[in-house]
Amino acid sequence: MQALNLYLNADQSYFLIKIRKNLDSYLKNKTDNSEGFVVINNDKVANISLQFDLILEDDSKITRVDSKGNSKRRKETFLQLKSISFEKINEEISFLKVAVTLNEITKIIELETSIQLEKHPTGKHKVIVDVVAEIDKKDFGLGVDEKLSINGLGFSKKINAEGKFEFSNN
Repeated sequence: MQALNLYLNADQSYFLIKIRKNLDSYLKNKTDNSEGFVVINNDKVANISLQFDLILEDDSKITRVDSKGNSKRRKETFLQLKSISFEKINEEISFLKVAVTLNEITKIIELETSIQLEKHPTGKHKVIVDVVAEIDKKDFGLGVDEKLSINGLGFSKKINAEGKFEFSNN
């Protein structure tokens, strides 16, 4: 069977960052410059490529207090994500290795992925990729000498992120 390429539907995709793991509160953001594709061979996902810029919007009232007690605010914070490789362990477990740039620091992290492949009799295909990650703030220079809070709620030591990306051939 010939390989089938599906492309990212940015309007049906999102990436969210939780303030704290135990709260259902997310940072307000928007994605920009998003693109990606999925390659399907023999009705199985063979490769995933994904990249986007995530802009954390300032109306979330992001406040940083450094070790001297000075309050700092940034107008916008950017997170850039670009996939490097896709690894499928078995039908239930797969990972997307990505380069994440935040606070002008780039680190390689793994996103745990869940993949759903949908085939329709009309010939349309759709792949939905759910991702989750836990990122250490200190890896990106956050929380080393400052306390980070959103609307008065402090971040936990880990940044929890989740996303859903839809790929289709139409």
